[in-house]
Amino acid sequence: MTFENALKSVIQLVYDFKDNENHYLNPPYSEADVRIDFINKFFIALGWDVRHDIQKNPYEQEVRVEKPVQIAKAQKRADYSFSISPNFRTVKFFVEAKKPSHGLENKDFYFQTARYGWNASTPLAVLTDFEEFHIIDCRFRPNIDDALNYKLKKFHYTDYANEEKFSEIYWLFSREAVANNSIEKYSDELPKPRGKKAKGLKAVTQTIDDSFLEELDEIRNDLAKSFKKNNTHLSSEELTEATQRTIDRLVFIKFLEDKLIEPNHYVSEFGRRRKAWEDFITASRTLDAKYNGVVFKKSKIDSRNIIEPDDKTFSAICEELSHENTPYNFDAIPIHILGSIYERFLGKVVNATDKRVTIEEKPEVRKAGGVYYTPQYIVNYIVDNTVGKLIDGKTPKEIAKMRFADIACGSGSFLITVFERLLDYHKLWYINNPEQAKRDGCILVEGTYRLSLKQKTKILLNNVYGVDIDQQAVEVTQLSLYLKLLEDETTATANDSWVMFKEQLLPDLNKNIVCGNSLIGTDILTQQTSLPLGGTEGGLDELKLKPMDFETVFPEVMRNGGFDCIVGNPPYVRIQVLTEFSPETVKYLAEKYQSAFKGSYDIYVTFIERGLTLISENGFVGMILPNKFFNSEYGRPIREIINRDKRLVEIINFGANQVFKGATTYTCILTLSGSSRSSMSYLKIINLDEFENESATKKYQIKNIKEYPENWNFVVGENLKVFEKIKADKQELGVLADIFVGLQTSADSVFILNKIKEFSESIILFSKELNEEIEIEKSLLYPLLSGTDVKRYSAPNDRQYLLFPYQVSNEVASLYDFNLLKQQFPKAAEYLQRNKRVLENRERGKFNDSQWYRFGRNQNLGIQNRVKLCIPRLVQRIQVVFDSKGKYFLDNVDVGGLVFKPQFMHFDLRILLVLLNSKLLSWYFSFISAPFRGDWRSANRQFLSKIPIVPIQDFTEDQMKIILNLSDQMLTTKKQLQQAKTESDKTYLQRKCETLDKQIDELVYQLYGLTEEEIKIVEGS
Repeated sequence: MTFENALKSVIQLVYDFKDNENHYLNPPYSEADVRIDFINKFFIALGWDVRHDIQKNPYEQEVRVEKPVQIAKAQKRADYSFSISPNFRTVKFFVEAKKPSHGLENKDFYFQTARYGWNASTPLAVLTDFEEFHIIDCRFRPNIDDALNYKLKKFHYTDYANEEKFSEIYWLFSREAVANNSIEKYSDELPKPRGKKAKGLKAVTQTIDDSFLEELDEIRNDLAKSFKKNNTHLSSEELTEATQRTIDRLVFIKFLEDKLIEPNHYVSEFGRRRKAWEDFITASRTLDAKYNGVVFKKSKIDSRNIIEPDDKTFSAICEELSHENTPYNFDAIPIHILGSIYERFLGKVVNATDKRVTIEEKPEVRKAGGVYYTPQYIVNYIVDNTVGKLIDGKTPKEIAKMRFADIACGSGSFLITVFERLLDYHKLWYINNPEQAKRDGCILVEGTYRLSLKQKTKILLNNVYGVDIDQQAVEVTQLSLYLKLLEDETTATANDSWVMFKEQLLPDLNKNIVCGNSLIGTDILTQQTSLPLGGTEGGLDELKLKPMDFETVFPEVMRNGGFDCIVGNPPYVRIQVLTEFSPETVKYLAEKYQSAFKGSYDIYVTFIERGLTLISENGFVGMILPNKFFNSEYGRPIREIINRDKRLVEIINFGANQVFKGATTYTCILTLSGSSRSSMSYLKIINLDEFENESATKKYQIKNIKEYPENWNFVVGENLKVFEKIKADKQELGVLADIFVGLQTSADSVFILNKIKEFSESIILFSKELNEEIEIEKSLLYPLLSGTDVKRYSAPNDRQYLLFPYQVSNEVASLYDFNLLKQQFPKAAEYLQRNKRVLENRERGKFNDSQWYRFGRNQNLGIQNRVKLCIPRLVQRIQVVFDSKGKYFLDNVDVGGLVFKPQFMHFDLRILLVLLNSKLLSWYFSFISAPFRGDWRSANRQFLSKIPIVPIQDFTEDQMKIILNLSDQMLTTKKQLQQAKTESDKTYLQRKCETLDKQIDELVYQLYGLTEEEIKIVEGS
């Protein structure tokens, strides 16, 4: 419906309401009446299929309408929820309806409406009785006292007839607008509250996941302290398990209540009673009889040997979760958001000593920088393009034979989505095949066949498998799958299933979701002579490693050729961290995995290799991973494995886009096949929002995978021909030149000094360590280049100096004897003496000896004063300066030095200066180097060495003269520009630099043999 037609329809509604306004504002005129007479029609005018005249299939309806009934003592669901096809479970906004006689300026109404939106992570909601239309801000953790502050905009029904005012509603809430992300755009432009309004909002813009995680952390802390107070013998592990199981039960029970599956309101009752814990345990036994599953399985908290937490603490926890104005509504919280909360929750454990209890991050999590949950749009993409493709077109009978797994499942986010896709597919298949639906046991509800609880259980047990090394994660995954299993059930359907089949409602998932080590088999046990379960000196901590054989744990799956699909987000852990926490793992992986052969690898590469060994011939591996293995040395073995067998199906390269909230990780989606493929598809993501919103993006097909036997650069489209031409018949820079890093002092605040004033024999400098000016002899000071000092062709500004207490002879550096230092350079010696304690204490006292003033590392000490090219480590385009006198020392890895190898020393470095500073080689470099945020790229030796250089020996005399002449002109002009005093001089010299740059680029294009069309491709990038 167009805006004009919508306005025309709504104006008629305005006239209808006005003609009988007194009647509609009378209390007998109900909410049900106003919905039928006005609200439904209003949103139909906005283009929504409210009455489902078009979208007949109940599983594919963009508008979900709740029947207007009041449920005693239960939290009523939102009257309307709106989504956009095909993402019918992703609510874009809610609408809460009221009868007109109430009036909307009511904090209970506002609170109720805001809670729907906040729990579902939708930024806006609508509260309306047709007489008024209020837009509610749902970005805030709902608080009943602040609720009236959530109003963003208010319209009276007479405003609907005003074209300008109605357009505000239309272009925000019409189907046309919402499909174009109007809600998100509007929300992004909302200002953050300030002043009085900010003070009125007690929890400023806290998302549901952050808020509930905070809530769970507080509950865990309170429970752990209460348990420990009454049970001083409990260990950290036992307290972690006890608190986890208690929280799992409370969350599950609250879910059953809010979903209206369980008619009793247990949690709120626990919050009111004196014997709260006793009632909780009694209820657990009652619910176990009905539901089964890991949640209510008897555990330590049910034992009479444990003294319960005090009732005051436990009652307060239950009251917070269940009171009338709690911000949490588990009916509205998507299961995947609960999973994201639990994923981070599992990153911490209870740590108990004799005197106190604390909640701490697991050491491996702390070292890795935290837990980062996979965004749902990434999970959706991976599952849709692996599991989704495998089941497409198949019957339920065929799908029943398929097996899908996540071998590092965490809280189960991927498995929840796998299960959801399976359920959705079966629902649609049975709607299109009603006769088979009847035979297979589907339930007929309001003329539509729906899956029975028994059918959903069968799908879960047949198709979904998971492994994790953390027992708590395994239990949370099972919990999450149970929640998904029961998500669409009601009190009636759950009771019918229980009575009809006389079985507990939840299946035992212990054979599907197991605790074990996906990477380490039980063969590790045969390598050990002593096998203590707890781990002792010289022995193996078996309980920590949890070795596991897939053939034993999943015998039927492995007998039938393996899993049909493995999806997930495996852990990213560098070998250095792994060595610290589990040296046995490092040793085993090095012996058993080809991908672990190369030095400083990350454990995710072994998960790729393991995944390939566990899938069937027609199966897929789909994972989100760091993209560093594309070009890193440690990634070479896994690249060789994948290339050798032509396993690549698809790569989505996110480049410098950041997928994970709160983490800087450069990632890709990698999809591999169980058998050889003739081609693969590749997509480089430029705009993450477009990918997230499923905008059309072009994927390139790459036919010959063996084009990438070493580094994976994936140059595609029109760029490929140019890239290959530049590369063909050239020498790599690494063959011609040595590339070295700068100096590592391990005490930069002492040795690196900022220049204040220069004299003939000494320099006044500022010491960051002493926070004062000092004077040091010139002979021990060298200008130091950091990355920001290097600009193409420009002479660096000598802004900082390195105190270098060494003497160099024939490129060999030796540390000055300190007594000689005091005689020849008394000012430098005095300065070092003042910093002696700092220098001795470096690296935990490693330098507490007679050479306490030496640098942290000895590499490259004697070669810094070579004539060289200098290149910063991070660049947006290649930046090279010429150190023609060997004047500059280089700052750690921040700047690299480049010199010709001995056999090529007769060549002039200015040739490389011109080539590397050209637009063409920067263009080429952008494809082979690692990306960073802000369009920065890594220019370390690993990537620079791969740059193709035209054979210098083949240059004609004229070409050589032109190159060197252009180089000298550019160096001179840049120097003049730096020294220019007037704006007119600067403008002229800048223009001259641009002209010289153009001449250099044209020369380099000619040297590399590019055509006019090829030059346009480079220039247009």
